[in-house]
Amino acid sequence: MGKAQILVVEDNRIVAKDIQNSLENLGFDVCASVPSGEAALEEVQEQKPDLVLMDIMLKGEMDGTEAAAQIHSRFHIPVVYLTAYADDKILEKAKVTEPFGYIIKPFEERELNTAIEMALYKHKMERKLMESEEWLSTTLKSIGDAVIATDKTGRVTFMNPVAESLTGWQQEEAKGKPLQDVFNIINEETREVVDNPVIKVLRDGMIVGLANHTVLISRAGAEVPIDDSGAPIRDENGEIAGVVLVFRDITERREAERALRESEEKLARSRKMEAMGLMAGGVAHDLNNILSGIVSYPELLLLDLPEDSPLRNPIKTIQESGMRAADVVEDLLTIARGAATGKDALNLNILITEYLGSAEYQELQKTHSFVGYRTELSPDLLNMSGSTTHIKKILMNLIANATEAIGNSGTVAISTTNEYLDEPLKGYEDVRIGEYTVLKVSDDGSGISPKDIGRIFEPFYTKKIMGRSGTGLGLAVVWNTVQDHNGYINVKSSDKGTVFELYFPVTREELAAEKDEVPLEGYLGHGETILVVDDEERQREIAVGILTRLGYKAQAVSSGKEAILYVKENPVDLILLDMVMPKGINGRKTYEEIIKIRPGQKAIIASGYAKTKEVNLTQELGAGKYIKKPYTLPKVGLAVKQELEH
Repeated sequence: MGKAQILVVEDNRIVAKDIQNSLENLGFDVCASVPSGEAALEEVQEQKPDLVLMDIMLKGEMDGTEAAAQIHSRFHIPVVYLTAYADDKILEKAKVTEPFGYIIKPFEERELNTAIEMALYKHKMERKLMESEEWLSTTLKSIGDAVIATDKTGRVTFMNPVAESLTGWQQEEAKGKPLQDVFNIINEETREVVDNPVIKVLRDGMIVGLANHTVLISRAGAEVPIDDSGAPIRDENGEIAGVVLVFRDITERREAERALRESEEKLARSRKMEAMGLMAGGVAHDLNNILSGIVSYPELLLLDLPEDSPLRNPIKTIQESGMRAADVVEDLLTIARGAATGKDALNLNILITEYLGSAEYQELQKTHSFVGYRTELSPDLLNMSGSTTHIKKILMNLIANATEAIGNSGTVAISTTNEYLDEPLKGYEDVRIGEYTVLKVSDDGSGISPKDIGRIFEPFYTKKIMGRSGTGLGLAVVWNTVQDHNGYINVKSSDKGTVFELYFPVTREELAAEKDEVPLEGYLGHGETILVVDDEERQREIAVGILTRLGYKAQAVSSGKEAILYVKENPVDLILLDMVMPKGINGRKTYEEIIKIRPGQKAIIASGYAKTKEVNLTQELGAGKYIKKPYTLPKVGLAVKQELEH
């Protein structure tokens, strides 16, 4: 380290020269010697000495104390005063400029050396302390958390910019104020004032944290959820000199936790619905096999009975009951997903209009005469891709539910709109960005309670009287049909009513032309050979009976292996192939082996389940239409006729 550079400010040239000689003898460098305060400021600005020896009593307009004050404030260079007077008034005036020492003239070199060394050391230590404080201040200002420091009485001494932003107080305004004036916190749930954490720290001398649900109320009255901790600041003796409080805005964290919680709830709900769907699919398959006899045999019997037979009405009643039971099974299959696989371009407005003209709707109006119905259908509604049967079931279920939600009197509103979402819509389900045709059904009933709204789409979860006003499957059918159509549901409910909003992706396809109903004669056969493959004896009997009545030669086998052996020896025009045969190979594997023997073999697929991946794979191999049990004469007749003519 080089020699210290010293500026001498002395208006007596002889004294100045003497001081310069003494300094050089002591090993210091004198960068300049000037006679006035004005000259001293110029030299300091140019030379940047390490220390200034300043005579207090200088001639001219600026005395030593004025020059020292400017040197201290502008350049932060230490000043040691030289004075021949020890007058109290002069010394008091000099103290204001915060000098680093005094030397009384005349002095010895040893005194001069001691004063200068002490001043340089003190200045060095103060500079280090100042740098340390600046570093600490910069660090505290840069961190993302809010920081407030107090003295041992709990009054604010420091605030970083984050704390200023959250509290609404600037540091200069807050300094010296009690912490509770600046840091106003309450319990979010009880709205009661929370104890000042600084008091706890000062009392217990330990780090403390705030309880959950603490809210900071800013100077402007804004509420911010926070968490924080307070820690004691101790001096070199271990005594508490104050408290540092660190806190943060947890709004984003809360939102992330809420989003995660909702996501987990939606995932759990989806898994629950999926599990119930699998169960419903299995039940539906078994019920369809049972219902086949109730639905199919009456149809065959009625074809052979004379018009005046007394048995016609009882048999029709059996058939109608079977069809109603089949409708319930159809609902179970919808819950199993994949039921609405056959989709065409359709328009919600047309389906709504058709439903409002149906016998079901007229019956609903008759039994609920105290309910009014209002429609508001968008005239330029875009088309969607869907299953007409399943969308009509959605309409029937939602409108019936809305009607039954109304007590003494009220209104059910049905509306359609086009909507384009350019950002996701947060709701019961999160609706993705895209273009949708939206069906809205609302009522002004008493609403759905918060504890029930998370379960309303579960199968069999109903507040109705089971068997009298519903099966508990209605909203489960709605949910699963919407999923099958790649759509979304949003539900909003309060004590003023409930709104169901269904979002379906739009399609630019045109509506298909209406198909005329084909009379029985249109799907009669001409003696073609049909092989029925089914592991259920009753299903084989029913299928053979229907095919025979339609004019085909029908044979039946009970397994896939038997079918393969039969086809090896006997060519057939078409195979009616059951997809699910648990005791042997399934329909897909059966057809796979058959086309090795008879390439291009025509087949139609039947199942009591909803359409599955196995069905799709079999169709990719070359199989034709898929029909769902129970068998009916038109269903089987049309499928067979179309496949044979294909």
